[in-house]
Amino acid sequence: MLHELSSNLPDFKTARFEPGVNIALAIRTRSTASKDSRNAVGKSSMLRVLDFLFGSDARSPHVLRNVALEKSTYELLLDLGENRSNVRRSIAEMKFVEVNDGSGPVSLPNAEWRVLLGQELFGLTGSELEPSFRSLLSYYLRDVGSGAYAGRPIETFRKQRAMDTQRPLAYLFGLDLELVAAARNVAEASRSAAELRRAARDPIMGMTLGRSAEIDAEVRTLDIRRRQLEVQVSDFRVVEQYSQHRRRADELSREIRLLNDEIYTQERRIADIRASLEDENREQPDHDYVTRVFQEVGRELPQLVERRLEEVHEFHQSVIRNRRRYLENERDTAIQLRDRATSRLVAADEERASTMRLLQEGGALETFLQLQEQLSDVNGRLSELRQRQSVVDRWENSSRHLQLEAAKLEIDISTDVQERSEDLESIARIFSDFAYEIYGSDRPASLVIEPSKSGYSISPTIGGDQSQGVRSIVMFCFDLTLAVVAKRRGRGPDFLVHDSHLYDAVEARQVASALRLANEVTEREGMQYIATLNSDALERAQAEGINFDFHQCTELTDEYESGGLFGLRFN
Repeated sequence: MLHELSSNLPDFKTARFEPGVNIALAIRTRSTASKDSRNAVGKSSMLRVLDFLFGSDARSPHVLRNVALEKSTYELLLDLGENRSNVRRSIAEMKFVEVNDGSGPVSLPNAEWRVLLGQELFGLTGSELEPSFRSLLSYYLRDVGSGAYAGRPIETFRKQRAMDTQRPLAYLFGLDLELVAAARNVAEASRSAAELRRAARDPIMGMTLGRSAEIDAEVRTLDIRRRQLEVQVSDFRVVEQYSQHRRRADELSREIRLLNDEIYTQERRIADIRASLEDENREQPDHDYVTRVFQEVGRELPQLVERRLEEVHEFHQSVIRNRRRYLENERDTAIQLRDRATSRLVAADEERASTMRLLQEGGALETFLQLQEQLSDVNGRLSELRQRQSVVDRWENSSRHLQLEAAKLEIDISTDVQERSEDLESIARIFSDFAYEIYGSDRPASLVIEPSKSGYSISPTIGGDQSQGVRSIVMFCFDLTLAVVAKRRGRGPDFLVHDSHLYDAVEARQVASALRLANEVTEREGMQYIATLNSDALERAQAEGINFDFHQCTELTDEYESGGLFGLRFN
């Protein structure tokens, strides 16, 4: 149980708790202006101070991080195990908590303090299947700032996933934590598969992933290329001075082209000279023509003319001989040039053939390195494709596998629920009895714990209209049921704390009935119920004629300077 909440702040409103129902009352003063509100007197802040002493991080904008409270220290006297311990924690040194069980103060890191609280208040053993201490405490000390009073009773903060509520609730209700862990694994796998399916439907992502058959075809093609490259790399022989040999082969090719041109040119020249020589032999002039003409007309050539014709004939023969010798010399020169070019052509061709054989049998070091790089690129691409293929195969098979896993899990949970039917019936009966105490037979109530595809489905309901007031009473009955069941099983503390926000929309008669029920349950179960409440709400509840006992643990007012919880005013 909790016994006393205090602070080093001079005007802090110390709260002293007793067994049973404890109410921190907010009272309006006559001098308060109409624009002021009791929402600022510190009712919710008192719960946040308690939460701070139970190890919360108190991250900004937590009320205790206000500069006006930077030197404040808070203390809580409570029962831990068999000892009554005093807990002290300051804003200046938030990472440590001082604990004194009567044998002297001990400073603990906040993380170790949480572990100790988990062991002492909830019986946690440190198993990886167990929930965290803070997730369990959030059902006993709901934070209005986190939206703990705005959602379903099974939730302790806004937009909390149902899966995240299962582990703490299963622990407090005594359900199978291994099945909860299995359900969580299936749910996470299903969520991942769904995200992958959505991504695959995206045109860009779909092209990135591909289809299994398409990837398989590409893998096979690349594998053939890989084997070819491996053979080339294995058989490759690096040729020394490869680039020089390559350049020599190119030079020889250019020289061979020039020699072929030279041989062709000389062949044409030789043919032309031979044709000229043949023409010379065929087209010699007939020097006897003039003598025959004179004879035919009966006249004789003068001797002088004959001598001149002979001289002309001799001169002409001399020219022909000189021209023939010139053509023959030119022919012989052309033949020599042709034969020389032919000889060089043969030599160059043989040298080029030898060089090319050398180049074909091996290659340059750069070429070898390029082959190795290509092989590395192909291996990298193959590895990427095979990983993608594995992802796609898992994705394509995941839906069927997850359906089987979910069906098996649902059968296992159904079996577990059947085996626990008596315990679950007892829990449902406690909830229904609590709701009956408040609403009577007007509103049937049930707390159903049943199997589902995602684990245990826990649904507290009270019939009739679902106004905010009814939903608040559902939460009250659920929290009280949870606290009673967990305490009986040794899995929960003997206190429960509610903020006044829980009662804001509840009718006065139901407020009175809830406080009377809390009075009866805490007395019967040896527990403690703490609530903050506005004085006018308490007055209206008392006016309903329903008797309930309570202890006023502290009084808060809406006076500016000293009436609030901290005894000082700050923004």
